[in-house]
Amino acid sequence: MDFKNPPKIFNQDGTERSVGFEFEFTGVEMQDAAEMVANLYGGNVEQISGYEYKVRESEFGDFSLELDASLFLNKKYEKVLKSVGLDVDKLKNKDKLEDTLRDMASTVVPFEIITPPISIGKLDRLNTLVEELRTWKAKGTGSSFFYAFGLHLNPEIPEPTAECLLRHLKAYVMLDAWIRKDGDINISRKLTPYINEYEMDYIRYILREEYQPDLETLIRDYFKFKNSRNRPLDLLPAFMFLKKELTTELMKKELTSARPTFHYRLPNCSIEEESWSLAEEWNRWVLVEKLAFNEKDLNRYARAFLNMDDKSVFGIKKKWIRLMDRWVKDVR
Repeated sequence: MDFKNPPKIFNQDGTERSVGFEFEFTGVEMQDAAEMVANLYGGNVEQISGYEYKVRESEFGDFSLELDASLFLNKKYEKVLKSVGLDVDKLKNKDKLEDTLRDMASTVVPFEIITPPISIGKLDRLNTLVEELRTWKAKGTGSSFFYAFGLHLNPEIPEPTAECLLRHLKAYVMLDAWIRKDGDINISRKLTPYINEYEMDYIRYILREEYQPDLETLIRDYFKFKNSRNRPLDLLPAFMFLKKELTTELMKKELTSARPTFHYRLPNCSIEEESWSLAEEWNRWVLVEKLAFNEKDLNRYARAFLNMDDKSVFGIKKKWIRLMDRWVKDVR
């Protein structure tokens, strides 16, 4: 399957937009995965700790590989053990303790490969990484009920404006139910809090025709409606990049990095399945961008959503998915 192009390939500077990916999986040791990346794309493998590797200076930039758990990455376990009287620094077999903790965690906590930003025109180069991980019997979302593993996409924002962010947010909330159905989001992921749907009161608020906020208002409203990073489309990295001081103030205890990207975190990472395709997951995101950049359809469907919601007593999800299915068939 081919990677489709979004409506806007270049950013405001005329440079081809890029996308970063985060693959969550288990079943392949980090060192092996790091060497795999270096063999495919060049670069030098560097071990940062028992839980983190880097592949420096690949043809795309630096890859990160880590155990996806802040308890281990930030060595928070040392504080936990010290609280019960065990000083890890004084242990003779500290490395063995870390190995044991890592092995225990890897049964339910995924390893993660974080790619550098890769130009849209070169995304097909990632197919070889998926194929290699599959050859090494990497275990993805469907390998166990306990594997709520995801694929995160970080597409560069086309324009650093409130209008652009809002258009994509509107498009996403209207396509969310359709994407969940079409992408067959795994039950294990649905049960976690990481991809919680946007609440209907917020969706109604932002789909109103008169809602045309500046960037500060958009950010404040996002937090006012109790949104966090645990949304399928997480806007916090973009907010941090565009208005760091305000976003930091409103986030309180949330942790996120500033990036000029959307953080789309809904898809499964079903890397163990032969039929699973990275391109297919990317192409679902492209539908969001197509709706976002089609002003006529975006406004028409926003009005239809609000009208259908006003008239419905029992919810509109099934009826709305059918409507979106017709739109998707028209634009694909």
